[in-house]
Amino acid sequence: MGAAATGGAAVSKTRTMLKVRKVRMICAVLLTALLLLLARQRPSQAQSPEQSDAFVFGINASVPGAVIGTFAPPSVDSIYFLADRTSILSPRQTRVYYWPITNEYRAAWSEVNEQVEGTLEILQGSEVVATVQQVTYTIHFSTGERAPRPQLYVGQEALQADARFQEAQTAYREAALAYQAARQAWLAQAREAAASLTADGVDPETLPPAPQQPEALNLFSTGLNSGYPVELPAGSYQIRTRLPDGSIIPESERRLIVFAPRRTAVGYEVVPENRWTFPEELNDLSSAVFGENDSVIYLKPYIVREYPSLPYERLQDPQYVGDTSGPEWMWVSGEPLEEEILEIVRDGRVEELVGLQPYFVRQVPGRELGYEILPYAPDTPDLTPRIDFVGYRIALSTERPAFEVRLRSPEQTLLSGSTRAVRVVEPISVYTLLPLSLLPLIIGAGLLFWRRRRTALEISE
Repeated sequence: MGAAATGGAAVSKTRTMLKVRKVRMICAVLLTALLLLLARQRPSQAQSPEQSDAFVFGINASVPGAVIGTFAPPSVDSIYFLADRTSILSPRQTRVYYWPITNEYRAAWSEVNEQVEGTLEILQGSEVVATVQQVTYTIHFSTGERAPRPQLYVGQEALQADARFQEAQTAYREAALAYQAARQAWLAQAREAAASLTADGVDPETLPPAPQQPEALNLFSTGLNSGYPVELPAGSYQIRTRLPDGSIIPESERRLIVFAPRRTAVGYEVVPENRWTFPEELNDLSSAVFGENDSVIYLKPYIVREYPSLPYERLQDPQYVGDTSGPEWMWVSGEPLEEEILEIVRDGRVEELVGLQPYFVRQVPGRELGYEILPYAPDTPDLTPRIDFVGYRIALSTERPAFEVRLRSPEQTLLSGSTRAVRVVEPISVYTLLPLSLLPLIIGAGLLFWRRRRTALEISE
């Protein structure tokens, strides 16, 4: 009986092992099949999206303080521009493809980018109100806090601007080559002086000063291109491209919506001294500036314009679908204001006049903030300061808990929409918040004690 049981157990164990091996073999086969399937699918998934030849409009849209480059594929039937600003439409033949990740069409400019000759016709209703020929244009821009805004040059001005850019590039390249040659010569003299110092005790301070590296060229250019300059008053138009043979390109027929701001005012960028790298924009006319007692803020003013939200979004991205749940109007920051005087007003009286001042930030080890903000001074000894920002400095104190700021032009004109309220708040102490936070607990404990007391009295009765 024991031997039979032992044999049966062995047979059962053998069957179990065979089943396990069979399952493992099936899993291995399925895994191999899956890997082969993925290997077959990977090349097809890595293929580029399907492209098709298309007529498009390249767009360089002028906005306050910038020029936005984009394009209108055939799926876009309406193009949006700002009124009374020069923007560029460039008729191009290229290839487009749909990009599902961003749900938009893209242009394969590197493969095909052919200029289409012809004349742009602008219509209102069935009447042609303007015909525009293609001209040469270029866009120049720089980087940095104090850099000039991007500039669009058209026609003869574009040729002159490009010539200046080429001259600046050549001058910088020559200065860089001269600096490299002077530096190599200076290093050779330094090595000779170091060798003489060991042998004859020559003082290395007799070396000439090291050559100065030329300042980097902070100017960039899009190069010379061709397109239709468009500058129109606000309104609804139609556009089309007429070829030299008199025919019209059907794909070029689009709507052109030109819109203007509803209001123009002054916005402020508020730079707190204790966190100067995290400024806050103050565009809404009803917003107020809040600051703590014994703190300092800097205000940087600029022009703001209120545009309809959906057209402005489509100005920046013609393929923007739209969000009707958002605000109908939006404030857009524009050009900085740098010649005005800031007035501090309390109870209708001007108490203080503040001038615009450039500042630079110096890192200071050991300080609580780790830095200090100082007025810019190019001749500061032992320092090489730079302009980090420009603003109006305002010291806040509870001695003046509430006041207003506003801007007055050099012509003594008060700038409309520049008035903002400023409020100084005292930080709330932890010891003040502690009793308030404990109050619900105390009330709850009192209610619990009262209920238990009442229950005990009812039981005793």
